[in-house]
Amino acid sequence: MKKIQIIAWTTFLIGVAFKLLHYPGTGIILLLGTLLLLIHSIIYLFKNAKTNLPTSFLHLSYSLLTTYVLFRIQCWSCGPRLLGFPLLFIIALAVVLICFILHFRNRKLPQIFLIVYFVFFLALSYTHSHRIFYFFNLNSVLNSETRNTNYRAWDEYSWFLYISGKQDEAIEANQKAQKAAEERQNGRAVQYLKEIKQHEQQIRNKNWTTGP
Repeated sequence: MKKIQIIAWTTFLIGVAFKLLHYPGTGIILLLGTLLLLIHSIIYLFKNAKTNLPTSFLHLSYSLLTTYVLFRIQCWSCGPRLLGFPLLFIIALAVVLICFILHFRNRKLPQIFLIVYFVFFLALSYTHSHRIFYFFNLNSVLNSETRNTNYRAWDEYSWFLYISGKQDEAIEANQKAQKAAEERQNGRAVQYLKEIKQHEQQIRNKNWTTGP
């Protein structure tokens, strides 16, 4: 069991590093690491629920928090909203709170790393998707060599700005997407440029309903 957990965390962290470096296959690596964490936590729960419920929920908390982190850094939907919060957030929050309660009932403190991870989880939940997307794909520190020609990223960024109600910034990002596509001067870029210009009109008309 311990080996699965080590492999899972190693795989996930490698995926995060690859995402920062823009290596191909990042999404699959992150997903694999997260699935291994979920598998480990579920097996541990079934085997140890009767004898060690707090630790069982500890492992489950880590896996669900990581699942939420995966969905957020990949800018995927976290499910339908209930009481204003996405379903995946609610599930992860509930499991972590149960974990804390179980530890306090046994007069034990949760692991410091879980507390830190939980604080990060809360901070991430209040970070807009456009900020997360910009950090991984367009900020000048990590993306200095690609940001001026990454027309797809600028187009996606304009979508996240648009759904956040930032119309002027969305148009500005769209203009950068058009400029980047024009600079690439290849068949794909020219073809995609038509979609980018269409997105500009949808932003201005406030009728953009489906992301790129």
